[in-house]
Amino acid sequence: MKSNCSTLALTAAALSIRSALSFAPTSSTHHHSTTTTTTTTTTSSSTALPAVINKDFGRAVTCAEHFGMCDVDELVSLADKLDDLEGCVYEDGKEMCDKEESDRRDIAETLRMSAELQLRMDYLKKANLFVEDVHKELEMEQVVSSWDEYKDKHGMGLGLW
Repeated sequence: MKSNCSTLALTAAALSIRSALSFAPTSSTHHHSTTTTTTTTTTSSSTALPAVINKDFGRAVTCAEHFGMCDVDELVSLADKLDDLEGCVYEDGKEMCDKEESDRRDIAETLRMSAELQLRMDYLKKANLFVEDVHKELEMEQVVSSWDEYKDKHGMGLGLW
């Protein structure tokens, strides 16, 4: 009974998702191994944490699958949460657990790459001098080309100036 009270006290103290994630490996592993023999207090404690974690997992997968949907800070935060998690949440057995961990690290890396690409694209659009110069050059070429077409169309190319 003392360990159930400790678990409940720790769960109540876990106000941030990072705190909840630090408890995930023991809760989720314990949850998988004792699905048929848990007490009411243990069940409510162990199902509360995976609900919070599963929300983050869902958001991480959604952000990884849809580039540009999530902002840079959220991408980095979700990647950190995935990296901080140890052990398996969904799979049992060494081989499947290793695959889950590897795939989770892959999602975290994808989130970080998306964040980096968003930052680079933002810089490209707002501050890259080369891009600005190329756009100016292309605009000037278009103006000259439009002027040349206008002169050819209206016979202004052969006149004396």
